[in-house]
Amino acid sequence: MVIEDLDPHETQTSSEQEDDFEDLALCPFVGKEFMTKEDAKHFYNDYAYRMGFSIRRATFYKSVKSEEVTSLRFVCSMAGLSKKYKEAQKENTPTKSPTKSPQKDRPANRTNCKASLRIRFVGGIWKVTVFNDVHNHPLVTSPAKKRSLRSHKSLDFDDKELIKDLTAQNIEAAKIHECLAVKHGGKKFLRFKRKDISNEIAYQKQKIHGVDVDSTLVYFQKKQEDDPEFFYAVDVDESGRLKNLFWVDGRARRAFQEFGDVVTFDTTYQTNRYKMPLAPFVGVNHHRMNIYFGFAMLRSEDTSGFVWLFQNWVKAMYGKTPKAIITDQDPAMRIAIKEVFPNAVHRCCQWHVMRKAREHLGALYSTKDGFEQELKRVINRSMTISEFEEGWAAMLRKHGLRKNRHLKYMYSQRSEWVPTYFRDFFFANMSSSQRSESANNTIKSWTRHHNSMYQLVLHMEKIVDGRWQMESDLDIASMNAVPRLSTLFRIESDASGYYTCRVMSAFKEILKKTQLGFVKEIEKDSSYEVTIKYNPMVKNMVPETYMVSINILEEVVSCSCRGYEFEGLLCSHAIKVMHHVGIDHLPDRYIMKRWCKDANASVKRSTLERSMEVGATQEQEALRFATLKPRMVKILKMASKSCDAFMHLKGLLDIAETQLGAMVGEDNNLSSDIGTTRIDSHVIDPPVSQCKGKRKQPKRFKPPSEPKRFKPRKCSICGNTKGGHNSRTCPLKKDSGKKKNKRKNDDVDSSHEDDDYLEDAQQEEDSEDAQEEDDFEDAQEYDD
Repeated sequence: MVIEDLDPHETQTSSEQEDDFEDLALCPFVGKEFMTKEDAKHFYNDYAYRMGFSIRRATFYKSVKSEEVTSLRFVCSMAGLSKKYKEAQKENTPTKSPTKSPQKDRPANRTNCKASLRIRFVGGIWKVTVFNDVHNHPLVTSPAKKRSLRSHKSLDFDDKELIKDLTAQNIEAAKIHECLAVKHGGKKFLRFKRKDISNEIAYQKQKIHGVDVDSTLVYFQKKQEDDPEFFYAVDVDESGRLKNLFWVDGRARRAFQEFGDVVTFDTTYQTNRYKMPLAPFVGVNHHRMNIYFGFAMLRSEDTSGFVWLFQNWVKAMYGKTPKAIITDQDPAMRIAIKEVFPNAVHRCCQWHVMRKAREHLGALYSTKDGFEQELKRVINRSMTISEFEEGWAAMLRKHGLRKNRHLKYMYSQRSEWVPTYFRDFFFANMSSSQRSESANNTIKSWTRHHNSMYQLVLHMEKIVDGRWQMESDLDIASMNAVPRLSTLFRIESDASGYYTCRVMSAFKEILKKTQLGFVKEIEKDSSYEVTIKYNPMVKNMVPETYMVSINILEEVVSCSCRGYEFEGLLCSHAIKVMHHVGIDHLPDRYIMKRWCKDANASVKRSTLERSMEVGATQEQEALRFATLKPRMVKILKMASKSCDAFMHLKGLLDIAETQLGAMVGEDNNLSSDIGTTRIDSHVIDPPVSQCKGKRKQPKRFKPPSEPKRFKPRKCSICGNTKGGHNSRTCPLKKDSGKKKNKRKNDDVDSSHEDDDYLEDAQQEEDSEDAQEEDDFEDAQEYDD
């Protein structure tokens, strides 16, 4: 029934409404008044919910003079006809266009329903002028189904805040939907769907679009207010777009002073929407766990980008550089390290080298019996450089691989990755960038490829906070726990009083190995030989001999394995000889502080406490500047409120400047700023980067030759499954142009031909062995 406001003194009432609603206050009627148009919309929507339909706004009219809305019309969501239906009726053709991509065949959701409500702004209030409650479609009666109608679906403020918090923890929309269902008592009480949650998440992410970098920099500036030692650096291109970004907190800067002797550096991909590689600096603390010394985002992985990053990293670490650094074989990274860290020992990741070797030598691993095991033994078990070079030459001679190009390349780069070249340098028992790979795995569990830069920074802060909390828990455990001794050696009891729990566990494993082998005296009280012929943990073990020199009076011991120099813990061979000569305790010179329980004592000290120390080092100057800067900013803000306060502070500053000049001189140059200068200009979000990493899936790259769980291919000619070949490259195939049926008919003749071919191949191999010395010189040419 349609009711129009023709006469304000005339009142019309529907008999159907009287039957359905005893209280007319819950039902719209002509003449009902509202203070705002939003009140009218909410009222009509509540009425629609009780009746079982959805509403939407249809038309509105504005005043010509004031440009304000004077009339509004709300209709049933089924009002009107769909655009596709109108076109189909007009052209009498199918709604699906053959020139466009296929679309879902969705049913028409409008039935030209005439139910509506019109309100008009009259005399300062909104008044109902037309009301029609007649529908031409069934109404929804189920309360559960009513909540799914479009105008009745809603997310209140608390639900949106909960969605925001859960999204920040990388919880998916489906799981958030389940959490909200529990909160509201079940899914049947929810007035929204999972798609509505996804839309809300997308809306929240869209807010940061275009101001992603600016939001990140504002967050960094707020971090500096809370943490004066927080450091960040920004690099932009000519157009004002972000090029590189680096940041590190104060705790990491302090920790680097204690644990920055060895660092691994690698890039990880698929962490942000710009596809900019994330580069964390990773070290190892006194609990033998990862510690982050800063993060960087690089647009391009070239030499200039790495040089910029390393220079700002050294600046953030108060000018201190690492003694050793482990990276992959990136040539641009190698050049940048030589330029910025000329005194650091640079080592390429052995794992990456061996992975590339598997790609190029995978066929040889299966065809040359024992080649893979011998290659690993020569690389890992050689104690000296000469032993490695002799073993490498013998391996090539034995397997006839002197002309292999990849082995020549590996040998030419041997000084950058072979362990024996780094046994005299401390690497915390690391031979690869495994800690960086572990850190990358942790990062990828938190990040997604569609994350904004601001979200990525927040995720990194959560990861770092989690590591600091874990370190704090391990500190408490190491201080309070009494380690359980596994032997009766006094040296173990001494070590338990110094080392942390995790380092002590590693030291126990070393003590267990002292039961292996025998000691032979070479020179009394000076030189000994430790021989190990059996180890149940090693298959097909080759006897190993280690030379140990010792000075009993000065308690100095040195082993040819260089275990202490490389790991910071005495090796089992040295301990075995010490027991043999009567030294049963742990000498102080072999207690490395970085593995002790109180190694991070200086890291826990506050910035104010450290800034009050006497001295004029670069770090102390920066700390004092960081302590005074926030207080001075606060004072300047207070003084700028009025002219009197300004003049008062100006007079105090004049007196302070004169007195300070007499105390420290006129040199006003700070050796190193505590953080980056505030950037007030707008920084444009970066474009999508052309990085070197894999983009489709954030999973570890697996080379084609890596063992897979499938049945090996079988050669149809010789039937071999380990030959590394197929029917096209089979060595028994004399003539590739012969037809298969002809080969079957000449089985006897072809077998004789195959025997002749094998004899010729054997003769060629013998001739190659005769020229082994000349061929091995070719490998020496690749030596830089």
